[in-house]
Amino acid sequence: MIRVSELLDLLASGELSNLALVDNYKIKDNRQEIVLRSINAGLTDLFTRFVLKKKKLETDPKLNKIAILTDDFVEILYLKQGEEILKPYEDYQLISVNEVILTNPRIMQIPITVEYQAKHRTLTQKDIDKDANIQLPLSYVNALVYFIASRLFTSIVNQLDGDVNESARYMQKYQAEIQMLTNQGIDVDSSYNHDWFNQRGFI
Repeated sequence: MIRVSELLDLLASGELSNLALVDNYKIKDNRQEIVLRSINAGLTDLFTRFVLKKKKLETDPKLNKIAILTDDFVEILYLKQGEEILKPYEDYQLISVNEVILTNPRIMQIPITVEYQAKHRTLTQKDIDKDANIQLPLSYVNALVYFIASRLFTSIVNQLDGDVNESARYMQKYQAEIQMLTNQGIDVDSSYNHDWFNQRGFI
């Protein structure tokens, strides 16, 4: 993990140091909200690409239709009843990204557990004031920094601040970082058992 102040200092002394929102290697107070919006956008992209947070819900086994309506929902990972992991198509069918219909009769007394991929908590000014921890593994920080830089180099605030091609270069760095993380076996599509994450304590 990294603290909000550490990330802001990292950006101010590095990728964003030549922009008008930085003064003496510090993000200006009246520009922190702009940077925070890009931080949240970067976290959303990373938490959508990779399973960095998981949550479970228990549902009524008498229902044959299950819908996940939480604000932090990304994708259903699996359904489980007791120790049995339900099989797609055989036991249930996905009717939308967050809804399934059970196709096999279930044991009514045992709740069905749904595990889903979750988004990060949106950071606010309070997180800056409290210098909160950002719930992101350190191996993803470089990718987050490149994403933020690519966004801020194209913002209206910084149109006069530098090379217009800088944003594209940072996006290329971001994509390269994503590819490296994926090649290390962290891509969510590679396996739903997430052994890589569990062994390192990320989940």
